[in-house]
Amino acid sequence: MIVNSSDWPDLQLLEAAPILAWRSGADGLCDWFNSSWLAYTGRTLAQELGNGWTEGVHPEDFGCCLQIYLEAFGRRAPFEMEYRILRACGTYGWIVDCGVPIFNKDHHFLGYVGYCFDITARRENEEKIDIFCHDLERSNAELEQFAYAASHDLREPLRMVVSYSTLLKKNIAGHLDEDSKEFFGYIERSAKRMDEMIRDLLDYSRVERHGNNIISTKLVEAVDYALQNLSHRIKEQNAEIKIDFDPALKVMGDAHQLARLFQNLIGNALKYCAAETPPRIRLTAEAAKDGMITLAVEDNGIGIPAEFSERIFQLFQRLHTREVYDGTGVGLSICRKIVERHGGKIWVSPAPGGGSIFRFTLPVPPD
Repeated sequence: MIVNSSDWPDLQLLEAAPILAWRSGADGLCDWFNSSWLAYTGRTLAQELGNGWTEGVHPEDFGCCLQIYLEAFGRRAPFEMEYRILRACGTYGWIVDCGVPIFNKDHHFLGYVGYCFDITARRENEEKIDIFCHDLERSNAELEQFAYAASHDLREPLRMVVSYSTLLKKNIAGHLDEDSKEFFGYIERSAKRMDEMIRDLLDYSRVERHGNNIISTKLVEAVDYALQNLSHRIKEQNAEIKIDFDPALKVMGDAHQLARLFQNLIGNALKYCAAETPPRIRLTAEAAKDGMITLAVEDNGIGIPAEFSERIFQLFQRLHTREVYDGTGVGLSICRKIVERHGGKIWVSPAPGGGSIFRFTLPVPPD
């Protein structure tokens, strides 16, 4: 800041201001503090002059505070720093201190004028957020340990149940009546279903912590990978898959998870197709808006009642019994978790000609 005379600018406005203000000379020593500063610290002007004000700086912040001030002073440069200072109430408060170098019209350095704001509430909130994030990180680590147990420790007893059930059935095969055979079938199917639920739950828990980097990715490559995994079912059901977007279209994404997303959505379209009607599935993309693009997977299947449009994305929620359609009710939950990890959202609506349209948003690469 340049003033029009060799004298300091009038400090009356800063004296009456509700902010904390100070001034130092060309020697770096403070020679003035306004009444707001003195009321905040509970000290007299005589106590604060020179380097007296540093007596109130928190010992943990003193070194960094002094270094920033001296470096800026040596370069005659503006500075901003945050530190704790003892308040009149006897506790430390956080302030942000902004210093502005002052020069006269001949560009001679006069010193600094500084103004400060109390940011104690903000810093306390930041500390609370840090504690919350630490607790959340620990909770996620515990969840990962649980997922590990689910994938190994819990599945091992299931394998034993199936193995010994198979051996028992083989050993007494000649003595089984129809009811006994049916009971063995219940055991095997239930164990298989439990194993599938555990595996799907593990996949769900790994979306956030085991994903790859989100980078610029060709969308059609993720779709092609999904279609390769579903190729047998597509051929078996004589399904028609139409990719109705630019093959060069790119999004910001984890290619592996995007492939899983399309595989789940297309797989559901194949599963919930109308009776005796070959599946017709269409993939489209709308124009990007505000850095996001809306993609859609439309099918001609049995459709989803509007009242269940949110429920289907919840864990283990199913609209049909396992006797009608198999599955664990986790697939769409994984889809939502993948989309949300990419900063998007997913929803479903009825298709005009019957069936469903699953829409979701993904970020696009910057220009």
